[in-house]
Amino acid sequence: MPTPERDPYIGGKLKRLMPLPVWIVAIRDPAYAYMLHSGGDYRRRPRILRRRGGGHGFTGYVPLGSVRAPKPTAEEIEYLQAQAATEHRRYVARFHDIETRHGELLRATANTLAAKGTATLHTTAGDIHARIVRFREEAVVLEVNHPSGRSQTRSSESTVAEEAVHQLANALASIRPDAEPLGS
Repeated sequence: MPTPERDPYIGGKLKRLMPLPVWIVAIRDPAYAYMLHSGGDYRRRPRILRRRGGGHGFTGYVPLGSVRAPKPTAEEIEYLQAQAATEHRRYVARFHDIETRHGELLRATANTLAAKGTATLHTTAGDIHARIVRFREEAVVLEVNHPSGRSQTRSSESTVAEEAVHQLANALASIRPDAEPLGS
């Protein structure tokens, strides 16, 4: 049985204990409700249309006669863990290298983002678009869209520029290993 997720925004209490409609959450914390609604976490599921009449055919997820995948050996697990650790170290080194080499450009883009609400960082692998969605009581959501995905981060008006520098560096590091920002 899976362990329920813990949600840091509601004091670490169980997130799935009793799902609340997003509009109720929005009364207390509109920024968090926005992230729930636009992040795909609590989206409504479409109703399943059921056909009336007799069942026709068989639906299954596994071909008949197949066997379960073999359980990995201890050596295979150790190899995969070492490979994951190596990739993580490589990514962290790239992230810090990007923040060091392109820090001035990232800070300028983050300052533009904080002032105007939107900014674009042009890179060799495609554009990184960032925007700030502002809410009451200094709550903001920082959205970053890049060629390999998107991210949302909750922040405050006072710390959004610093958070934007890290999120832009993260997006640049996530695109491709050879991606570099364009501009000076």
